Amino acid sequence: MHVFWSGDMQISELMEIVMKAGEIMLTSGAEIYRVEETIVRICNSYHVQSESFVLPTGIFVSARDENGCMQTAFKRIRLRTYDLNRIDRVNAFSRGLGENLPDYETAAKALYDIENGGRHALSLRLLAAAAGSFVFAVLFNGTFYDGIAAAVIGTVIYLLGEILSRKGFFPFFELFAAGMAAGFLSLAAVKIFPVLNEYRIIIGSVILLLPGMAITNGIKDALYGDLVSSFTRLGEAFMVAVALAAGVVLSVTIGINGW
Repeated sequence: MHVFWSGDMQISELMEIVMKAGEIMLTSGAEIYRVEETIVRICNSYHVQSESFVLPTGIFVSARDENGCMQTAFKRIRLRTYDLNRIDRVNAFSRGLGENLPDYETAAKALYDIENGGRHALSLRLLAAAAGSFVFAVLFNGTFYDGIAAAVIGTVIYLLGEILSRKGFFPFFELFAAGMAAGFLSLAAVKIFPVLNEYRIIIGSVILLLPGMAITNGIKDALYGDLVSSFTRLGEAFMVAVALAAGVVLSVTIGINGW
């Protein structure tokens, strides 16, 4: 039995809206408490009592309207990236719900636009990767030429990651491959231009791949009492660092012994 309330939205439709909002935030790297607060806030706007339990790999929501109609939903989360813009837009969507509540079609379209909003052009992202690699290489006492080499290698690594991601490779393999590429290309650059420092180039080119945001969110989750999510995220961050470091160490070892 479907029950209607403000905005002519059924409880099953509201569940779809809150699950989609939570999915967008969680797959974009939002903290657990923020995802749970957003889900509850949307339900409260439609005068529906709800409970949410969120893990990095899943979303559980139970909602009950004022007539006692209750529904529970679960969403499995497999892919997690970082997109602060999408987090901000969903947060603004949930906080913008007022007296004139949108109906299902309007709310669903708003979330669809957020989820499928165009990313920055690949050329712009490559430029950002190059700039970031250059800055970090110089920041770690590298020369201007070290920074240029890091910028070129950082761009290649980012492009490699895009290609492997589109091919559907295992995420940790992408990081391992990025680490190997950074090591081999840095050694090759030093072989051609002996004035360069391979270690500063490697640092500059791979530091953008380190899981800084995952570590930060893991610590924040612990402070908010979400210990399971905290340990999960910190463990994932550790595995990311290990995969990246393994690729670098293996390539450098092979390169030094081979050359």
